[in-house]
Amino acid sequence: PEPTIFSPRKKNIAAFKEEMLVPFRATSLGAGRSLVRRYPGVVVPAAALGGARTLGRGPSPQSATPPRQKNSIRPQSTAASVAYAEAPRLAEEALAPIDPAALMPAETIEAFERDGAVVVRGALDENWVSALRRAAEANMDDPGPLCDEHAAAQGTGGRFHDDQFLWRRHGAMRHYVERSGVGGLAALAMRSNTAHIFYDQLLVKEPGTVAPTPWHNDTSYWQLAGSQICSVWLALDDVPADVGVAYVKGSHATKLRHAVTNFSGADHSDRNVYGGNGGDDANASGGFDAIPDVDALVASGDATLLKWDMRPGDVIVFDSHALHGAPGTPRTAGRRRGYATRWCGDDVVFDARPGTMATGWAAAGYDAKLDHGARIGDSDLHPDVLAAAKASA
Repeated sequence: PEPTIFSPRKKNIAAFKEEMLVPFRATSLGAGRSLVRRYPGVVVPAAALGGARTLGRGPSPQSATPPRQKNSIRPQSTAASVAYAEAPRLAEEALAPIDPAALMPAETIEAFERDGAVVVRGALDENWVSALRRAAEANMDDPGPLCDEHAAAQGTGGRFHDDQFLWRRHGAMRHYVERSGVGGLAALAMRSNTAHIFYDQLLVKEPGTVAPTPWHNDTSYWQLAGSQICSVWLALDDVPADVGVAYVKGSHATKLRHAVTNFSGADHSDRNVYGGNGGDDANASGGFDAIPDVDALVASGDATLLKWDMRPGDVIVFDSHALHGAPGTPRTAGRRRGYATRWCGDDVVFDARPGTMATGWAAAGYDAKLDHGARIGDSDLHPDVLAAAKASA
């Protein structure tokens, strides 16, 4: 087939980036060769590579361009250094929506309400997993303004990549949030008529990452009040139970609100700052619940952990009050890429209390612009994907 050419000369860079679904940072011929394997027949934009290159089969209309010498492509800091390409373009019909009702029957909803977390096997097919993996890799190369690298911040080995609001930057993730049906899955679990996307989050632990995910619940970090708040955590890799996320069974019922810290090991990071309700310490005003010693409770038989061997496409749906955590990944383990979407239901309102993620979000340009007590759905930052899907049907 004839190759497709995407030229940023015909569009401004912002529009060019929005149109393309899968981004790549092309900084070497090695990077170009990796695109050959994944995307045969694509011509990388000339503005991105300093001259068009046909990656794979198909004649290039720009074949008269003299070939560049080996290692002549140098890293660039501008937007033009990112080539946004796909071959073929991921057709919407290839990313089939799930059937939430089939995946979340009454007994699964009851288990979610009782235990605080449930696993749903094979929720997303390999097309979704592949598309989201590519977007995840692109984000790791070119992260957003809220990205934390926790292992680097701790000075420990491996890599613990944590970024938010990817659906606002990556087409595959936007399509997943808006069109996959995962919002419908969350709505059923919450017994809600709406599914407002709160935010999405990519969490990647490379082999040899010492940094753990500490025991916590999500509600303590979030500027929300209400009972219908949950997450859908999607496995993008095989994740054995002993290195995956574990949930304290039934802990959501305690409605714990604990003091928060950044996963990098301090109260804040450069990009994620938790309010300030007393000097530099976001938790200085006290009045928080203590996080129990989960390991001791499990050892004594007073707590049970829910954890599962996960395959790509499996999801865990869990209540935002559920205590959970995860260990590091030993060098013998594989990668652990997890993609979480956070959802709000009918009764959720904005809670303007200090010490939440709202401060860092606003500084990064993600300001919900809501008054205390306002419905979360009153913000354009948190649309109801169920209503949007019905309107476009």
